[in-house]
Amino acid sequence: MSSKVSTLFATMKLHRRRCVRPTSPEKESKHFMKAILPSPIHSKQIRIPDEFITRFGNELNDAATITVPDGRVWEMELKKCGNEVYFCNKWQEFAEYYCIGYGCYLSFKYEGNSKFSVVIFDATSVEISYSFKTNTKKRFKVEKNENGGKQVKIMSNSDSERSEDGANEFNPKKPYFRSKMNKGNNAYVSADFASKYLKSNVPMKLQNCHGEQWEVYAKSWGKMQISRGFSKFKRDNNISEGDICVFELIKENPVVLKVTVFPPLHYGD
Repeated sequence: MSSKVSTLFATMKLHRRRCVRPTSPEKESKHFMKAILPSPIHSKQIRIPDEFITRFGNELNDAATITVPDGRVWEMELKKCGNEVYFCNKWQEFAEYYCIGYGCYLSFKYEGNSKFSVVIFDATSVEISYSFKTNTKKRFKVEKNENGGKQVKIMSNSDSERSEDGANEFNPKKPYFRSKMNKGNNAYVSADFASKYLKSNVPMKLQNCHGEQWEVYAKSWGKMQISRGFSKFKRDNNISEGDICVFELIKENPVVLKVTVFPPLHYGD
């Protein structure tokens, strides 16, 4: 074997040794990402990547916790199907709470002992606003019972935090305005926001938490209102009278407003 060939083989072996991945799990990355696909299964459960399970599967129990930057800790069941492992049980509630839908993606970090932390990105690849804060004040809503009478029900945190208080606590970093829904098919725009960002009879988009968009128009009748096209947006997103909508400017040219909806509740002390 020539000296040149020997040198080449020696160099290749050295390169392979340098590229060998460390075998200790502690030296491996403890992050993984999940993109949300347009599949119904992602609304109820989500699969943990196989490579992660290969590294850390022997550490996982039947239950795990996911900590979100807003401080909330979610308990999840870990369902095992052969070599596959899924977050399930409360995953659907978790996804609905943070409006996680098609086009979103999540960055998980494994903290050990079946504990994970997560950062959530919307369909525009921007980290979401973790808007719903824990409030120790009890909230109630009035419901009709089977006999036609009324009963008071204590709301859970996941329900009650999407309230009018939640709308007031929700302060996006980007320009925004709030509008309380009336019986009509329009939404009033604050004068300051309208003068800076909107033009009458110019098309713009309203976007829901899943990234779906509707074309609407604003018109000024003394006060700027989003009118044409808004009835369809309300209907398609089940928006009712009394709901409070927060319109956040996520794009200026053309205008795109992301809409977060807070339904009203009746409160108790």
